[in-house]
Amino acid sequence: MGKGGAVLGLIGILLGAGGLGFAFIIWNTQNNIQSQIIGLTPQNIWYRYYDDTFDVDSPLTYMPIPNMSLSIDLTTQTSIYLLFTCTALITGNLGRSDVIIYYYVDETIISYPVARVGGFAGNYSSYFHSVSLQHMIVGWSVGSHNISMFARSTVDTNDLQYCRLIVQSFPV
Repeated sequence: MGKGGAVLGLIGILLGAGGLGFAFIIWNTQNNIQSQIIGLTPQNIWYRYYDDTFDVDSPLTYMPIPNMSLSIDLTTQTSIYLLFTCTALITGNLGRSDVIIYYYVDETIISYPVARVGGFAGNYSSYFHSVSLQHMIVGWSVGSHNISMFARSTVDTNDLQYCRLIVQSFPV
């Protein structure tokens, strides 16, 4: 074997050894990630959905969104992450036409944050809007808690569709 073949053989051995070392590092990393994933339990996540159309047809009245209620029992103090998404159909109006979406937690309407979608002084045709509302509650106490979604409209022609409510708990 010539000098060039010996150099190529040495390069091949080094690349092979490096590949084995890299594979070992990746394998150990994957095992570490897998052990962290196993620590998650399905009880930490609650979910509700409503795919039908909800007519927000009582102007300036807080209305519960159908099937958007959860009752959760906490055995330790935790932090709670809330996520609500839906599609809103806002119809035109010469005045104000909008929908405001609220969290209703333990018999109290949360006034901040809220999701507001719509327009002011718009004589326009109907539009679909993607709506998202997130909230984090840190240090929730042990016990039973109720979470619901409420909506309020300025006119009687606005609708909500494809609603999703996801609640996730995290240790404090």
